[in-house]
Amino acid sequence: MQYEWGPNINLETETNTLAAQAYHKIRNDIISGVLEPGSKLQSERLKKQYSVGSSPLREALTQLAANGLVTSEGQKGFRVVDVSLKELGDITKLRLHLEVHGFKESIANGDVEWEVAVTGAYRRLVHAIEELQSGKSGSTRSWEDIHRGFHLSLVQGCGSPWLISFCHRLYEHFERYRRIFVEYTQISPKILEEHEALHQAAINRDADQAEKLLREHIILAARLTEKDARKHGIQDADAITSVVD
Repeated sequence: MQYEWGPNINLETETNTLAAQAYHKIRNDIISGVLEPGSKLQSERLKKQYSVGSSPLREALTQLAANGLVTSEGQKGFRVVDVSLKELGDITKLRLHLEVHGFKESIANGDVEWEVAVTGAYRRLVHAIEELQSGKSGSTRSWEDIHRGFHLSLVQGCGSPWLISFCHRLYEHFERYRRIFVEYTQISPKILEEHEALHQAAINRDADQAEKLLREHIILAARLTEKDARKHGIQDADAITSVVD
């Protein structure tokens, strides 16, 4: 099972191929915090940084704006979307509605191939954690990619392309907050236990347990991210507690 991220860019022409490449590179740098929240995206600098021309760059930035990662300022160009606890709370609330629903629908409608995909994603997650704990080069990025893949596998059998798309988009924005603010070199054993329990709930087709576990997992991740965001000076009034309790 594959997890395609980003816009549906036509790759038949060289320009659009370059636009797709630029989109994914810039998107990754926004989510990882390399391109900081609120920073202005200067065209000439981006063209040099990503080795791309004006036309594909413009297309990539337009798609990023459509996906909510950058804002268009008219004649002034583009800027990375800023961060706030209010937005983090909104993303969390929607994940609790849509991702949990998608997981339950996958349990009801997913076939054997869905089960195999979830199990494969879980096994890759275990391996990624082992590599991260060993300090292997590039393991943090690998962990993030595989962690995302596991969560998206849970909703992939729901039968609704729209629901899958929304869940992908929400996870992308939530991941941005975690990767910007949460610093870690090791994964707590509790995290692996939570993912193992989610995997078992999927395989056992236990919808009630799946709902309970995924809600708790999302809320815990949001609260930990809020805590670290506050340490970095993000102090607007809306807290995760106000949207999940």
